Amino acid sequence: MMGLQFENLVVHNRKMIWSLLHLSPEEFIMDGPFFQNSTLRQPGCQIDYMIQTRFSLYLCEVKFSKNRIGPKIIKEIEEKRKCLKIPKFCSIRPILIHVNGVQESVINKEYFDKVMDFGLLLA
Repeated sequence: MMGLQFENLVVHNRKMIWSLLHLSPEEFIMDGPFFQNSTLRQPGCQIDYMIQTRFSLYLCEVKFSKNRIGPKIIKEIEEKRKCLKIPKFCSIRPILIHVNGVQESVINKEYFDKVMDFGLLLA
């Protein structure tokens, strides 16, 4: 329940995220939570918050955890990425939005374009 409430808090404060990503709403084709239904050919997936511009998809994973987030988060995002139907000529930009920290091993892998501590944004 806390995770869903945190996701809603992030989405309602998305202008801060746009600013940190140096994006302007005029560039957006779509932004918000995203759900792709499964079909016979394509598995379903859910993205906590996604921003689509003409050439990029920003896949924002929103994590509320009492513990620091570990490297399994990368595998979770990769599984979602593989399921997602991606428009031609779009790059994928994974973003991690969290509270309570991220393990150093996650940062060292340099998988995420941006790792945001949402608690610091609200301070």
